[in-house]
Amino acid sequence: MRLKVAIAFVFLFLSFLVVNRAFTAARTPALAPDGQPVSLSIPVSLVDSAVADDETPAVAPLPGQDEMAVYRGNECVWCHSRIASPLKLTSRYAEWHISVHKVSGVSCDKCHGGNPREQDQKKAHVGILPAANPASRLHPANLAQTCRECHQPFVTAFVESRHYQTLKGAKLGPSCNTCHAHMASEVIYTPEQTATMCSSCHDTAASSLPRNPALGAQAAETMQAIRRASAMVAWADRLLEEAEKRKVAVPAEHEQMRQVRGQLNEAKASFHTFVTAEARQKADVAWDQGTQLKDGLRRKLYPNQ
Repeated sequence: MRLKVAIAFVFLFLSFLVVNRAFTAARTPALAPDGQPVSLSIPVSLVDSAVADDETPAVAPLPGQDEMAVYRGNECVWCHSRIASPLKLTSRYAEWHISVHKVSGVSCDKCHGGNPREQDQKKAHVGILPAANPASRLHPANLAQTCRECHQPFVTAFVESRHYQTLKGAKLGPSCNTCHAHMASEVIYTPEQTATMCSSCHDTAASSLPRNPALGAQAAETMQAIRRASAMVAWADRLLEEAEKRKVAVPAEHEQMRQVRGQLNEAKASFHTFVTAEARQKADVAWDQGTQLKDGLRRKLYPNQ
């Protein structure tokens, strides 16, 4: 196990060094074809719609540019990509570099605060507080408001939950990074992980809560239903892509897909209230609708099979 961890860290560190060299070699502001600087900002409406459609809003460099070109001018990224110590900071940067946040254009300052345009270290870090500080943007009680800027539908559901009310009141309970670890580099996805996470509070002698082993099982089944519906959406999506390649008109099916995606994302958002029965019901509806869409597309594309 230690050998595997060591190999994984070496791989991340080497990737970090390669990116650092490429980034150091080209630090001039990135320009669009019209000669204007490339904007690093992502409209909240774009992020919301992309998240709601279960897609990642990619921020890509222009043809021929280094992959880090879109972050030129962001002193947080620039500085942290160069430093080699302390270990904790360099490993955090490596995590960010391979994260969905990085691909989506979410730089350090979006979550941690600070001034990404300031080159002076002290001035750049004004407002950044340790996560343990109750005033920090990353304090468990404040994470929901920080994450809401991009993940609005899911945070809206979460803040309605008993978990969040307990967190705000007694300062106890799960927050966003309980399931979505640092920069979403580790996320609870599988039914087994879900059951284990829920049981760590609701079915253990070490917890002050009454033991309820059924909660873990219910959460796992709900996650199974969501994953099943997600797989069906992916299947139907591939069939829609095939229809486009064949130039088969499927406008009604595209509208169906929009509705299925909406239903699936309602299920995902509902899961964040931790009312598993409601989330399960919505996921099952998405599965049924997705299955009907998939079957209809298969009949249209492969009528003789």
